[in-house]
Amino acid sequence: MGRSHLEIMMEDPIELPRGYGWRQGSQADHLQVRWWLQATLQEAFPQQHHWDHLQDTIARLFDPPRTPCWWIWPQGAVQPAGCVWVGASIDQVTNDRVAYIFLLRVAPEHRRQGLGRALIRKVETWAQSEGLAGVLLQVFSHNQPALDLYGKAGFVTQGHWLQKSLT
Repeated sequence: MGRSHLEIMMEDPIELPRGYGWRQGSQADHLQVRWWLQATLQEAFPQQHHWDHLQDTIARLFDPPRTPCWWIWPQGAVQPAGCVWVGASIDQVTNDRVAYIFLLRVAPEHRRQGLGRALIRKVETWAQSEGLAGVLLQVFSHNQPALDLYGKAGFVTQGHWLQKSLT
């Protein structure tokens, strides 16, 4: 008898806690990635309620397998526990080709189990296989749990993203 998709994905070299498995994302995940991106931003900016602009961002950039996406699924679940979506970019400081994380999210009820670290390792493995020099991402300054996660994973601050409203 053949093995299930989850059993095959659980053989991924990036280990996950027991009961979780990997799934490679595809173009069919367009709407789910939008939902996860919106949920991430809504959590960071609860006063914001208009996210229609995300559709344009995803339409321009979400293009698996060129910009791959990976999901972590709990065994038997109907919703994923985590997601990472990445592409290649240029580091503006070094001019090196690097991976750029567009989205990394772990659902709140699955946090603090090592899933975020596994998603980062997935990106690092992909970046190395693509011959990329490093990994870049943007994180909001008030997101201390994310800053702690990335710091423990070896990320360092390269700059600050500043904003000034004119309205």
